[in-house]
Amino acid sequence: MPDIKVAKIGAGTVYKLLGIGLTVGFFPIFVLFGVMAAAGMSTLTWNEEPVTGFSAIFIGPLMGLFIAAVFTAVIGSVATFGLWLFSFYKPLNIEYKASNENNSDR
Repeated sequence: MPDIKVAKIGAGTVYKLLGIGLTVGFFPIFVLFGVMAAAGMSTLTWNEEPVTGFSAIFIGPLMGLFIAAVFTAVIGSVATFGLWLFSFYKPLNIEYKASNENNSDR
């Protein structure tokens, strides 16, 4: 795989990567939790009260998006700070896989 040597990674890139990864990861899990809660299991709680029944189908995915947003904000801030500090030490080598799209603007 080809790689790129970069001096610094922008904060927006860190937040974008974490946001996409956490949202795509948490959303299906919380959809499943919502379906399970609709079936009567107490897989979702709000204010220490279990959420069950039909409303859990809608609340589950919303909770997944909320959790992903909070984790992105917290972990993204810590990761951005850590990468900023690391950039003073040495550059990063980023491995990537080239896209098959035809990029005519490059």
